[in-house]
Amino acid sequence: MANVLYRRVGGIDTAPRPMDDAELRRLDDPFGRLLRSTTPFPLTTRRLLTALDERAGTADALPQQLVFLVADGGHVPWTPQTDALQRAFRFVIARGKGDFALLVSSSTMADSAADQAFLQIIGWDDTNKVFHFYERLRGTYFWAGMSSHALEAGTRGKGPFDSHINGATVMKELRTPWVHWHAPQAGINDNALAPDDPLRDDPLFVSRVTAERMEAEVARPGVRRWNAARVARSVDSDGTWRDIRHFVRQVLTDSSVNLATSQTASHLIDDNTPLRLPLTFFLNSDTLFDTLDLAPDNPADAHIAVPGRLYRDSLKLYDVHRSDGTIRIEGDSHFAFLTPEPAFEDTQLTDALVQAGLLTRRLVAAIAMTDFSNPVFSPRRAALLRYVPATAKGPNAGSTLETEFVAAVRAAADRQEDAAESAEREFLANFDTIDFDSVFRIRITDYLGHLRSGMEDQGAWDGWFRLAEYRRRRFRRKPLAEFALTTPRTNIPPTAAALRMTVRGRAEALQSADLIQPSEGDLS
Repeated sequence: MANVLYRRVGGIDTAPRPMDDAELRRLDDPFGRLLRSTTPFPLTTRRLLTALDERAGTADALPQQLVFLVADGGHVPWTPQTDALQRAFRFVIARGKGDFALLVSSSTMADSAADQAFLQIIGWDDTNKVFHFYERLRGTYFWAGMSSHALEAGTRGKGPFDSHINGATVMKELRTPWVHWHAPQAGINDNALAPDDPLRDDPLFVSRVTAERMEAEVARPGVRRWNAARVARSVDSDGTWRDIRHFVRQVLTDSSVNLATSQTASHLIDDNTPLRLPLTFFLNSDTLFDTLDLAPDNPADAHIAVPGRLYRDSLKLYDVHRSDGTIRIEGDSHFAFLTPEPAFEDTQLTDALVQAGLLTRRLVAAIAMTDFSNPVFSPRRAALLRYVPATAKGPNAGSTLETEFVAAVRAAADRQEDAAESAEREFLANFDTIDFDSVFRIRITDYLGHLRSGMEDQGAWDGWFRLAEYRRRRFRRKPLAEFALTTPRTNIPPTAAALRMTVRGRAEALQSADLIQPSEGDLS
């Protein structure tokens, strides 16, 4: 029925149903309040923005507007041959007053109410400290849940929480040069549009701003806002932390990932061009360098660059291309060497938990240095999840958690036979290191030295390239990988061996014992 808000929360609701008055009153975000008003539901992107404009001068006014444009094929110039390419153009529109409390993700068909012209809204509820998730379908709107549903067993990974896996806002590229966004380094301009495409003159397209503002003013603040709310609501009056496995899971495992690239446009690289690789391909610099202050004394040690000749040879050897399933575009992503990196929603939460006192610096350092040469997709770190206690009590919750966690890991290591290389023993060796700051900094510097020694080594580079493709394959299995053109493809078969980076800077096959990863059941 028109002008009726339906509820459909995956994992709870077997079928959509109209929301009752009590449920509607609990939607205290800007969009929920708009739908509770007496005005007809705005069913197109354009009408929604007009409805928000009409609230000017009221308590619900959201006068600030930023329009962003993202398209995974947006840097491919239009030609008659690429006319049918599925470039996946979409708008992200932020509205706010001081901060941005409403996010609209929309098809570029801004005047269409048809389901194929998707329209999704996220609103921040400052009363209940959650994001609410909405979608326009079947001529009305559906409420798909709120941030806390992302962490509950029945709803985790369902509906919007397949990609908003921890309940926060998501921007996959959270670091310059923002490979799929209209950005300062490479704009998405009308050269990607057919000559007669009406989008050229659309006011939203014309008013688009660049992606660094999305990152700095919308995406990162949204993650911080929800993480702060999670932390605040998980501490009881007596200082007891509840549900801490949901927190520590994001320290030990890859609940999500972001995507990073080099700063160099792939088509500009010749044999003599040095290609500096993203540091987060090699280690989790956000946690190790920023949270723990373990950066090498000489910043130049962290500059890893390979000759353009090696890169270009690999493009040919591995038949690198992009494809929407029908049309093939030769070559790498617009910026070279796209690779998954640790998700900001995980690394920022780690930092917040240290600041809040749940995690001690020693514990985070021991975890982060376990398999540290593999910043993402490390089954060794993930194997430690089973030892996290459910709660941490008392005013010294961080010390309590550390004591219980380490004791559980130590007991497991004592039961192991011939497991000198186990994740448990690696973690304990890290934790028992007395002067861990200097030792870990030296270990990181040595690792970077091995990488720098391998920069012109064809064998080392070949392993790095294949490791990057393995990580991209892992990413493509995630619901977050929505579009075929997001990552480049190669002729490396999907069945190729799983790989890891060693501390000597060489890629090697994962051992079978390391391929076993914990499931959500390990949190129960």
